[in-house]
Amino acid sequence: MLGYLRSGNKRTKMIWWVLTILTVLSFLIGFSFLGGLGDRSSQARLAGNVGNVNGDKVTIPQWQAALEEARAAYRQRFGSDPQDRDIKSVEQQAWRTLVNEKLFAQQARDAKLDVTDGEVLNAMRTTPPSVLLASPAFQTDGRFDPNKYQQALANPQNNWSAFEGMLRGQLPVRKLQERLLASIKLSKPELTQAFHQRYDRVSATLLAVPAADSGSSAGTEDELRKTYEAYKTRMATPARTQLELLMIAKQYSADEVKAAMDLGRSLYDRVNQGEDFGQLARDHSEGPNADRGGIIDRWLSPNELGTLIAGAVNTKPPGSVIEPVQEGGRVLLLKIMDPAKDTSSTKTAPPFPGAVKLSQIVIKVRPAPEGLRKQFKEAQVIAVRAKSVGLSKAATEKGLSTMKTGFYDQNNAPPQLFNVPEAADWGLSAKRNDVSPVFEGQDEFVIATVAQQHPAGAPTREEVGDQLKMIADAEHRVDLAKPRADRVVAALQAGQSLEGAAKSAGLTATPVQFSRAQPDPRLAGSPELLGMLLGAPPARVIGPVRGSQGWLFGRLDGIVVAADSLLNDQLRGQLTTEILQARQRRFFDGYVEKLRSKSQISDLRGGAGAY
Repeated sequence: MLGYLRSGNKRTKMIWWVLTILTVLSFLIGFSFLGGLGDRSSQARLAGNVGNVNGDKVTIPQWQAALEEARAAYRQRFGSDPQDRDIKSVEQQAWRTLVNEKLFAQQARDAKLDVTDGEVLNAMRTTPPSVLLASPAFQTDGRFDPNKYQQALANPQNNWSAFEGMLRGQLPVRKLQERLLASIKLSKPELTQAFHQRYDRVSATLLAVPAADSGSSAGTEDELRKTYEAYKTRMATPARTQLELLMIAKQYSADEVKAAMDLGRSLYDRVNQGEDFGQLARDHSEGPNADRGGIIDRWLSPNELGTLIAGAVNTKPPGSVIEPVQEGGRVLLLKIMDPAKDTSSTKTAPPFPGAVKLSQIVIKVRPAPEGLRKQFKEAQVIAVRAKSVGLSKAATEKGLSTMKTGFYDQNNAPPQLFNVPEAADWGLSAKRNDVSPVFEGQDEFVIATVAQQHPAGAPTREEVGDQLKMIADAEHRVDLAKPRADRVVAALQAGQSLEGAAKSAGLTATPVQFSRAQPDPRLAGSPELLGMLLGAPPARVIGPVRGSQGWLFGRLDGIVVAADSLLNDQLRGQLTTEILQARQRRFFDGYVEKLRSKSQISDLRGGAGAY
C-alpha cells in the first residue's frame, strides 16, 4: 500500500489517499457501530449517557454529580466513605434519586414551572445544593458552617456557574414539590380527633378462647375457595413483583486465592509478633472502617458469623485474632474485641448471649480481568438463551438452578439481591417474563426474569394457593374451639360475670388499658371486637367474636377522656408535624410509584460496558 501511495502522478496519489482515508473512516465507524450493536450500555456510553427516563437522557456528568451527592450524604451520616458492600447501596440510592428527579422534572416541565435568575441567586444564598453543604471546605467540627459558605459566596474570584446550573435544574422540582405539599392539609377537627385517639385511655377486660392445639381441614377446593373469599382483602398489598433469579458465583483461580491468603497469613503472623491490628487494618484493609482500625461498630450474633467463625469466637478469648478465612471474593482476618477496652461509638453491654464485637482486615481476591470477562460472556450467553426458552430452562441446560424471591415493592427489596440492588429496581419497571441483562455483584453474576407482577390490591387465588391450606387448617382449629366458647356463653347467660364465666371454662379474663391509636396486641387480630368494644356501653360483655387465633370476648370497663386543655401549642405543633409528615410520605411514595409504573426507565450503567 505504501508503495502505491509513493508511486504515480499527483492525481493518482490524491485518489489513493482519498480512498485510503474513506476506507479507514468506514472501518472505524463500522467497528464502533457493530461493537455497540445490541448492547445498550455500549451505545449509551458512546453517546455519553448511562441511561434514560422516558427518553430523557441521563448523562455521565449528571450521574457523577448524583453519585457524589450520595457519597457526601453517606460521609455526613457515618463519618467515612462507603466501602465494600455499602458502595452498591450508595450507588443504587444515587440512581433512584436521579431517576426520581428526572420524573419530577418532567412533571414540572409539563406544568410550565420556570425559574428566574433571581430565584437561582436566592437559592444559592439560602438553600445551596447538598454537595456544597457536605463539602469539607464549609465544615467546622464536622458540621456545615454558614459563615464560611457566605464568605466564599461573596468572593468574586470563585466560579459558581456549575452549582447555579444544578439549582436551575432543581428549582422547578422544588416548586412542584411545594405545590404538592400545599395540597396536603390537616383540619382542626382531624387534629382534635388524633389527639383523643392517642391520649384517651380505654380500660377493658378481655377473654380469649384459644384455638385447638391440633387438627386440619379437609382441604377441598370449595373449602379453600371459601377461605380465599373470606381473607383476600386482608392479604391486599401494594404493587408487587416476584423475580426468578439465576445467581452464578464468580470463580477464582487457585493462584488468585493463594495471593490473598498469603497476605492474610502474613498479617496474622505480624499481629502475633506484636504489631498493632488497628494499624495493619489502616494500612492493608479494603473493607469498611479501615481508617478506624477495621472495627465493626455493632454487636454481632453467632448466626451472622457462619459456623467456622462462630466456632472460633466461642473458643478464643477476647483480644485473640482468628486465622484468615476466605469468604467468596474476600479473605477476612478478624480480631475478637475485648468489651473492657471498647472505645467504639456504640459502647454498650452485650444485648444477648453470645454477642461479640469484631475488628476486621478485608483482603480482596484479585481475579484476572480476562477470567472475569470470560465468565461475564458466559453469563450473557445464558441471558440471551433465556429470552427464547425461559431462564429456568436456560439455567438447567448449563447444569445450574434458579430461585425465586418473595414478592417485593419499591421500599422492600428482596434479601437475595442485597448485593445487586439494581436487579431489584430493574424488576419493578420490567414486564412479566422479561429477562434482565447480566448484573454484577460482589461475588456473583445475576440474571433475573419477572416471574409475577401485580398491581396493588388482593392477590389472586393462584398466588396464595400454598397459604390457603395453612389458613384453612387454622380456621378448622378455631372451629374445634367453638364448644369451649359456647360454655362461656352459657355461663354468661346464667348470670355469671366475665371473670366467672372464664373460670368455669378453665380460662382467665385479663384487664387491659390502651388507646385507640395503640390497641392492646391481643386485639390486633380482631378489629371487629375493638370496634364493638369502643361503641358499647360500659359493663356490657361483647362476644364471642371469631378471631384468627380463637374466640374473643370483651367488656368495656370505661374510657378516660383526655382534657382538651392538654392540647397546648407545643403538643399541637408536634402532632401536626407528625401527621403531615406521615401523610406526605405516603403521598409521595404513591406518587413516585405511579410515575415509575407509567415510565420507560433504562439503567445502562453496567453490563457489557464494564468489560
